[in-house]
Amino acid sequence: MIISVINNKGGVGKSTVTQNLAHALSLRGKKILVIDQDPQANTSSVLAPPVDGSATLYDIYKDNVAVQQCIYPTEYENIEIIPNVNDTGTLEIGLYNNVKSSYFIMRDSIRDYAIENYDYTLIDNPPNLGLFCMMSLVTSDSVIIPIVSGSRYSVDGFVSALSAIQAAANTVQHNLKFLRALLNMVDMRESASKSSVEFLQRKFAEKIFKTNIVRNTDILKAEAERKTVIRYAPNSSGARRFKLLAEELLGILE
Repeated sequence: MIISVINNKGGVGKSTVTQNLAHALSLRGKKILVIDQDPQANTSSVLAPPVDGSATLYDIYKDNVAVQQCIYPTEYENIEIIPNVNDTGTLEIGLYNNVKSSYFIMRDSIRDYAIENYDYTLIDNPPNLGLFCMMSLVTSDSVIIPIVSGSRYSVDGFVSALSAIQAAANTVQHNLKFLRALLNMVDMRESASKSSVEFLQRKFAEKIFKTNIVRNTDILKAEAERKTVIRYAPNSSGARRFKLLAEELLGILE
């Protein structure tokens, strides 16, 4: 199963969700591959070992390097990663020159290997619905969309992401499914956050995870230390929520 984490908006926690959900799933005995599709490489900075001079996603897209050469172990048991580098962003213009072919580069290079060798593959994506995100959707089976509670722009990004998923499903990846939205950075003490959560739960009902991720300073501290919150503060509310999220996800899929 390959799952993309997307939203047409930055700052919604895509990288944080990808990293911590991967860790939570690994703790349940699942073998996980993380693909950092975002040239900002935030997920790589947390999970990947130093890869200076080594093959990364950049080399797959630029020189068609075999995927096996670009996968690295992490310090987290059962998690491996295909890291990214900032230079990958420079490839996008060239990839647009033959956009129809470019949509399938990731799928053709990575999908079969990921399906055969891992229980779950999680793809972290850029904060837009550009070419790299569409490549991920073409490669994926399902999609999680994080939404920041209380943020109108985040909800707008969610609606745009739903449209992109539908477009991909109608044209190039007919089995692609929208899995669930994830309410992130929730603080029920704030009226805007509370009203947003209640509205989204009413409007989208079964399409939102019952588990939400609370606003938690330990998550921010973990990011600063380049760790998952589950590793940094295993007894924190943030860590507990991600473990519950993994449990809910597995209940839905398995």
